[in-house]
Amino acid sequence: MDNAYRTCGIMAAHICAFVAVPAHGQRVGENAVTAASDAFGVSVGAERIGVYATDNVRGFSPITAGNRRIEGMYVDTLTAGLTSRLVTGSTIRVGLGALAYPFPAPSGIVDYGLRPAGDEFVASVVAGRPGYGGAYVEVDAQVPLVRGTLSSAVGAGYSNNEYSDGRSTTDLTLGVIPRLRFEGGTLTAFWTYDEYRGASGSLMVTAGPFLPPSFEPGRFKGQSWADRLQRTHNYGAIGRFDLARDWRLSIAAFEARSTRHRTFIDLFLDVQRDGTASNVMISEPVLPARWTSGEARLAWSPRSEDFAHQFEMSLRGRDKKAEGGGGGSALLGPARIGVPNPAPEPQFEFQPTTLNSVTQWSAGLSYIGRWRRFAELNLGVQSTDYRQTVERDGTTGETRDRELIYSASVAVQPIEWMTIYGGRTIGLEETPAPPQSAVNRDDAPPASRTEQWDAGVRLTFGDTRIVAGVFEARRPYFATDEANIYRRLGERRNRGVELSVVTQPVTGLRAVAGLIYYDPQVLGPAVTLGQTGPRPLNSTPVNARLDLDYAIPLIEGLSMQLAAIHTGDVVASTRTYAELGGKQLRVPAVTTLDVGARYRFAVGEVPMAARVSLQNVTGEHLLQVAGSNSFFLRDARRISFQLSADF
Repeated sequence: MDNAYRTCGIMAAHICAFVAVPAHGQRVGENAVTAASDAFGVSVGAERIGVYATDNVRGFSPITAGNRRIEGMYVDTLTAGLTSRLVTGSTIRVGLGALAYPFPAPSGIVDYGLRPAGDEFVASVVAGRPGYGGAYVEVDAQVPLVRGTLSSAVGAGYSNNEYSDGRSTTDLTLGVIPRLRFEGGTLTAFWTYDEYRGASGSLMVTAGPFLPPSFEPGRFKGQSWADRLQRTHNYGAIGRFDLARDWRLSIAAFEARSTRHRTFIDLFLDVQRDGTASNVMISEPVLPARWTSGEARLAWSPRSEDFAHQFEMSLRGRDKKAEGGGGGSALLGPARIGVPNPAPEPQFEFQPTTLNSVTQWSAGLSYIGRWRRFAELNLGVQSTDYRQTVERDGTTGETRDRELIYSASVAVQPIEWMTIYGGRTIGLEETPAPPQSAVNRDDAPPASRTEQWDAGVRLTFGDTRIVAGVFEARRPYFATDEANIYRRLGERRNRGVELSVVTQPVTGLRAVAGLIYYDPQVLGPAVTLGQTGPRPLNSTPVNARLDLDYAIPLIEGLSMQLAAIHTGDVVASTRTYAELGGKQLRVPAVTTLDVGARYRFAVGEVPMAARVSLQNVTGEHLLQVAGSNSFFLRDARRISFQLSADF
């Protein structure tokens, strides 16, 4: 541990997680299981493992909450711009994993790593077949321009992707990441372009306390004319400068511009037990959006033989303007889910759009200190000013919030193999938007004051690393009521325990196992009055995952993979039903199994890797809860192939 801090320094400790990614950004060596330092969530290229995901950490979404970083620097953007042309992967910062990270957040943090650009020319080509069909190809390269000073990463990708409900999409991505290195600092810029075409999944809304009936995957055909088109530009720069002894300045600025040129919402309303429904299509006009964000941090990091300190002053801000709504609807008539329902394209009458503008500024002070290996302390305080304006049909509404938020965490290491930690964090975070099926789906809810405490222990025995912890997180609970209006229905409290085990029990076998057990509850008068059930929508009591990667000893370069994923029953309605014994509707618990193989070899001097993966081996038909009594078809059995080469 001490060697890691001497190598990376406290100020760059949050970047150390990316050292497990293959050197020089080569794609052949991408392997999320071997890269993971815990089971809480990591992605490398297209591979993702962990009990947490970028949209679900301890029951909340860091992305929705606005807790994203690019190489540690604050960014507010949309997911479409963060393509694999730009980033190598992401790491979830939560609990002990956020201890050396300035200004942690209650809903966790998703930290992305930019593609590197070194002094050696490296080109990678990846091609394959997605799980349900189609094809993709990606080309990424590092190009040295002035050796030791200027280099650039460049990339392009194209995919034609099919989905379990029969729809298909295409995605074109381009990216350029020049990096300038000079005495005392670096300056990295980037530009990416993403063009997405294809239909959105059909949203099924059941008429009562039951789930949509099963149907054959691949046959849930939408309308051929309901073709979505979205174009996104994402650009920014990160500069790091050594000003003087122990002083360092980091500055980042980002902007994303995205336009949804065509948007369709395919609704199957009043779905009955036999699958019959009323098919309604909503079409929305051209909807532009812009996200501008950035951060400046000045750090002073004095060190001595026994102590390492980091004092930081931070100023971050964001300005978002996004148009939404304005959709016109058309009744396509009676239909049955799982059966194509072709209909001529109607004439849609668009309504006035809604302009949602958010401006937020935060100024903060942070201290991270370490006393040899024995203790570590993380303190932070921020003053944040939040303003949201909603303009619709000539009327304007505004919400403002000013908060003093803070965080405090400490870890002690009484013996070399044990670390004990605890922390408390208060934040002001974005509130999830209404679901597409809500009456007021175009509304913009106010920001939410969130809070969290957690504690736990990390044990290290040789190649085995165990992290166990407890937590409680609270935030306002927004969901649709009995009138299908999205509003605050109380407070959501998530209590739980989490466990991560990373080990190598025998030579060649690496295991990453994680378990999260929750007790999510809704608190407040709405529960007492029967306006909502006691469990939050889309919550589950347990998530568990085991990933294994085994290098076959008799065949060099061959490894086998296995992943077992268990999700407990998921709450699928806000209200309770007498037909269900006074309980809320739930999607039953499910366990899925993925198997795969990877073979690394060389053709001449060109390293290559071939990978095959069979996911959801048992063919479970999975539903995604999109709102109260509202569902998307998620996954079914699928098989994918990938071939990669580094030149």
